Amino acid sequence: MNSPTQSDPQGKKEALGILSISLLTMTPGIVSPTLPAISKAYPAVSHTTIDLISTLPSFTMALFVFLGLWIIKAIGTKKTVELGLVLVTISTLCSLLAPNIWLLLASRALLGIGIGMYNPLAMSLITFTYKGPEQERLLGLENSFQGLGAMGGSILVAGLMFIHWRAAFLIYAVAIPILWFYHRYVPDIAIENKGTSQQQVAPKATNWAKIAACGLIVFILMVFYMIATVKIPTYLVDSAIGSANTGSLLVGLMSLATIIAGVVYGRLYTWLQRQVLLLAGLLMLVGYLCYGFVANLVLATLGAFAVGFSFGIFIPMLFGESAQAADVAKANLVSTMMMICTNLANFTSPFFANLLQGSSPQLKGIFAHSTWVILVLLGLILWYNFKQKSTKVAAS
Repeated sequence: MNSPTQSDPQGKKEALGILSISLLTMTPGIVSPTLPAISKAYPAVSHTTIDLISTLPSFTMALFVFLGLWIIKAIGTKKTVELGLVLVTISTLCSLLAPNIWLLLASRALLGIGIGMYNPLAMSLITFTYKGPEQERLLGLENSFQGLGAMGGSILVAGLMFIHWRAAFLIYAVAIPILWFYHRYVPDIAIENKGTSQQQVAPKATNWAKIAACGLIVFILMVFYMIATVKIPTYLVDSAIGSANTGSLLVGLMSLATIIAGVVYGRLYTWLQRQVLLLAGLLMLVGYLCYGFVANLVLATLGAFAVGFSFGIFIPMLFGESAQAADVAKANLVSTMMMICTNLANFTSPFFANLLQGSSPQLKGIFAHSTWVILVLLGLILWYNFKQKSTKVAAS
């Protein structure tokens, strides 16, 4: 399959159409600054249920990341992406008009279904369509588009909340121009295994233990990332150091940190190798220390950046490690399993937040108690790095 060149306008538009679907993949949680206002609008609803507005899409995303594989086989890539974007558009309208909390939650679940339906295609369309340096360049841009979507959405949420908390859900209306652009410029790309190329590669044993370790670590780190994303705006309000709009800007700062981390990740990995994962854990710890003991806006800003940067390096690190542990024939399955781990972490994060807060009356308790768990996680990362080093030495 031919890759578009820099001088091919149609090829550029096709590439841009493929990249554009990644603008929405990290946006379900960025409406978390609306949660304090929604809680006031529905005082009889528990905080755990209110938090589901931010995290429920991740559960349905995880479900349809798996089911999407069959949908793609049934109707093709183009119709799958377009159907997903149509569902996102419908969920946006329902979120704006939902008369009660339960219909609002249902519309959020529909958002996750729409995004999850085409989420596996965000990378696979690139890997099946492009080869060589062009593929590597577009894979890097795909991660940047995710961060740009989240950062731009966070800034828009901060502005739209001045109108009404419901107006914040208008950010998902970007699905409409994405749908139009994708329909116009991206063909129906066949995603199928190339048997001839796979036969040229000797099969290797899949290291399921390593993949399980990667899945566990990415799940734990993702839980802490989502707790920060959801709780930071409410934390600022409860601690009287900022407004929900300020919280939205800090969530946007986390996305900016993720973009920066994605840009420098290659150099970091060349320098630190597997110790990049330890750095990610340390940055997560620093971020939570900034919130757990002293309520200060400067520290909150530093903490948001640290958490976002951590996310930007642990995701490519763990996805890359798990892919290297799998035989090429199982690469798509392993990637799907890792995506399910991250989405389940997103969905369960409010329950872990509630558990970590315990009897503490302040949200600061969540961050303070989490630091101890993160310290245990750092021990797990050190053990993982030691095992991988020992395995490498034994193999040589």
